[in-house]
Amino acid sequence: MAPAAQEADPGVDLGFDTDCDDAPAPLRWNRTALTFAVIAVAAGVALRLAAPSPLWLDEALSVNIAALDFDQMVEALRHDGHPALYYLLLGWWIDAFGDSDLAVRSLSGVFSLLSVWVLYRIAGRYGATTAQVTLMVAAASPFLIRYATEARMYALLVLLCCVGWLCVERAIERPSPARLMLLTLTVAALVHTHYWSLYLIGAALTVAAYNIVFRDDGTRAAAVRIGAAIVAGGATLLVWLSVFGEQLRTTGTPWADRARPAEVVIETIQAIGGNNRFEGELLGVVLAVAAILGVLACRIGGRDLVLRFGTGRIDRAALCVVLTLGLGGGAAALTAGAFEARYAAVVVGSLLVLAARGISMLPARPRMVVLVVVVALGLAISVDEARRDRTQGADVAALIDEQRESGDVVVFCPDQVGPATLREISEPVTSFAYPRGNGRFVDWQDYADTIADTGVDRFVSDVLTEARNHDVWLVSGFGYKNFDDRCEAVINELGRDRRAHRLLVPSDVFEPMLLTRYEALQ
Repeated sequence: MAPAAQEADPGVDLGFDTDCDDAPAPLRWNRTALTFAVIAVAAGVALRLAAPSPLWLDEALSVNIAALDFDQMVEALRHDGHPALYYLLLGWWIDAFGDSDLAVRSLSGVFSLLSVWVLYRIAGRYGATTAQVTLMVAAASPFLIRYATEARMYALLVLLCCVGWLCVERAIERPSPARLMLLTLTVAALVHTHYWSLYLIGAALTVAAYNIVFRDDGTRAAAVRIGAAIVAGGATLLVWLSVFGEQLRTTGTPWADRARPAEVVIETIQAIGGNNRFEGELLGVVLAVAAILGVLACRIGGRDLVLRFGTGRIDRAALCVVLTLGLGGGAAALTAGAFEARYAAVVVGSLLVLAARGISMLPARPRMVVLVVVVALGLAISVDEARRDRTQGADVAALIDEQRESGDVVVFCPDQVGPATLREISEPVTSFAYPRGNGRFVDWQDYADTIADTGVDRFVSDVLTEARNHDVWLVSGFGYKNFDDRCEAVINELGRDRRAHRLLVPSDVFEPMLLTRYEALQ
């Protein structure tokens, strides 16, 4: 139990080079607090396995690519824009556990739970209180919970970033060959999981270079070895270089607009809060302020709260966060690339630990109040997200299955509504997707140019030639970048000579769809 003096309101000072006591008063594990902690962790575990919505576009694409053999997978990824590691792991997971929605998402759930454990281990280096707070904050994190329930690479990305951080901390303490090799393997896995990890690697190398050039307090030699291990891991991208180069030239992010620097900051705050609605933004702001406090705050004699700037490992972690987002945001601005909240996966682990440390530095009673608010709000946001449908693909597929006859043709405009829908259709169908393909995959290569060069009249003519005297089922989506009014034009062209029946209208989900059946000519 903390001494009574530590519960008093502390003085706040702004100082430099202060000898800080980085061990705040421990949490009071009375029956109420312990019950709250157990409920928070248990709820976080349960929510990582609760995603009733069917797979949406990116998840369905992940499963479709993972189901291919290796050569086909590499070719598919040339047109998709991602590295291969997650898809290889998902393919092996599917071989072992099947391809049901629960099965393919459970791999991410396992990665997310491991991330919580690794974050707890990292936070333990900053004191038992920070570790305890981190455990609850990470367990209830709506970001970690959301990507634990998606068949995509982001839960793996978080895990690898956290493992890499732990490897660096251990290597600083003792840069043994085994620890450096583990760091190299982790970095290698990172670059083959998501390309935004390159910005984190660049940030880590910058921090290592600073220690090599400007410091001579025993960390220089370790920094050299750590930098070399990071470079060695990153160099494994050379085996993927031909694919990476083609992806850089031809894929990019054609589905979104150029990211602006302020957008990177705001979307990262929204990301750690779980969504861009009021509740998520509120939680994101609270965590961001707590993270800033975690960087700057320390205690003198266990009582006075002091704000300081230093060169400790907390400051290294904060600098890596800032540099990673700065490098990534700068590259996106220069190359007209996009930034999505999910890219914050490369820094979210660090932000959660920094926020937990900030919370742990508060006096005992305010600390518990803030912790309860953060955890309760995080779980509430996660429950709200879990009950939301992510796509209408299953509803569309159910109607097609119910009424479709042999010979009918299914059409997708844009092609991005195809993967989630085709996954749910029970029997193979003849399908077309605008601007190209059959809707099972999305070919992102030169995407905007392909849309511009694909005439609606010719596309509809090909569909009607295939359909002949059978019905045409059109699955439409609207508001997709670069399509303008092309899908509306497809609707009009198909309805020129055929009677149209609107069977399903877009609803308030992440991936809404319109289903129209066009009767066969009599």
